[in-house]
Amino acid sequence: MASISWWHLVVLVLAMALIALLVVFAVRSWRRRAVDSVIGLTLTGSAFYAAVVLIVAVGTVVDVLTSPEITITIPVNEYWPTLPPGVKITSGPTATRVDGGFTSADVQLRGLTTGTRMLWAGGQAAGLLVQVAVAGLIALACFQLLRGAAFARAVARVAMITAVVVLVGGLASAVMSDVAASLASAQLLTVTSAAATNVPAGWDPTTLLPQPTLHIDFPLWPIGAALGFAALAAVLRYGAKLQRDTEGLV
Repeated sequence: MASISWWHLVVLVLAMALIALLVVFAVRSWRRRAVDSVIGLTLTGSAFYAAVVLIVAVGTVVDVLTSPEITITIPVNEYWPTLPPGVKITSGPTATRVDGGFTSADVQLRGLTTGTRMLWAGGQAAGLLVQVAVAGLIALACFQLLRGAAFARAVARVAMITAVVVLVGGLASAVMSDVAASLASAQLLTVTSAAATNVPAGWDPTTLLPQPTLHIDFPLWPIGAALGFAALAAVLRYGAKLQRDTEGLV
């Protein structure tokens, strides 16, 4: 069983504090208007969520770079174990495999290179920072809404920054994690020599092992999400312009 690191405890304490604060906020705000209560509750929740995820991101990087063992999902060539010559299953399975096999494995590894660890840590952190950016935007929008400045320029600017963070962070998280996993696959599964005794002549025992492979995905969701946040930024800028024009007519 994996040991609980210090940052897991920090996250647990913050999560408990967040729940307590949300309960207190809900109890104390029941006299206010329902809309303001919902906005304030969303502001508090998103701000604390961003803080917790930021701490998780930092803890993840520290944990991956300093722990002797890390858990990682590695890609492998489509693999199905084959029995050595002379071995035959006589009963048990009720289905027959026609095609396909394993293409990934969840493993805990020791001895990965520093470069692989840094790529894996960076990929995990980038994905978490995307969540921080989105939660921060929600918190800022709620804060400005409570101030009566729903179309504040700051919200539009942060929305555009969020679009960039989502695009870059989402793609970087996927690519860096996949590259790190592919490197880990090669470091774990590449066999340069092997020796065996009491095996049938001509049989290669390495056929029992899966083979490393390179697997990198380029997800499309960061592009779509970034376009959505960019469109939101444009709408907010347009709303701010209309608000200024309306105030000028009064």
